[in-house]
Amino acid sequence: MTTAAMGTLTQREKNTKVKEIKKTKVSMVFNASADSVWEIIGPGFSEVSKWSRAVDHAATSGTPDFEGASCSIRSCDLNASGFSKISETIIEFDAEKRSVGYTVDTGLPGFVTYMANNWRIIKVGPNQSKAEMTITMRLKPFMGFLMGGLFKKNVNKVLDEVIEDLKIYAETGQISEAKRKRIAKLAKKR
Repeated sequence: MTTAAMGTLTQREKNTKVKEIKKTKVSMVFNASADSVWEIIGPGFSEVSKWSRAVDHAATSGTPDFEGASCSIRSCDLNASGFSKISETIIEFDAEKRSVGYTVDTGLPGFVTYMANNWRIIKVGPNQSKAEMTITMRLKPFMGFLMGGLFKKNVNKVLDEVIEDLKIYAETGQISEAKRKRIAKLAKKR
C-alpha cells in the first residue's frame, strides 16, 4: 500500500503545505443491530446505490484484498455537488471491528489532492447501533483556500444525507423518501 493510500502526507504534499481537513460524524442511535448495519456498509459495500440518494449507480471490480470484502474497487455515479463519477479503492476492511475504509482515486475536483472515508459501526445495545464516518481531505493551498469552505459545506450535507438514508434503510429495510424521489427523477430522464 502506498504512503498516500495509507493517509500519510507525501513529501511533496508537505512541501506544498497542503491543507488537511479531517471530519468525524457520529449518527444518532439506529434501532438496528450493529451486525445488521455492518452488513449494509461492509459486505454490502457494492450495493450503496440501493439505499443512498447520493449514489445513482455503483459498480465493483477487482479481487478483494481483504477477507470479507466484496471487491477492491467501487465506481459510483453520484448525485452530489462537486462530483459526478468517482472511483474508490478499499484500503481497510475489518469485519470484527465493523470498519471499512476507502480512498477516492478519481473524480475529485482539481483542488482536492486526497480524499478518504472510514465507516465504523458501533454497538450501543442489543438492537441499537451508531455509524461513525471519518472523512479526510487534502486541499491544494490556493484553490483549497478559495473553494475549501464551499466544498466542506457540500461534503457535510452529503454525509448527513447518507447517514439519514442509512438509518431509514437499516431500521425499516425500505429506502428513504429522498432516495425514492431521486429514483423517480432518474426514471423520467430515461
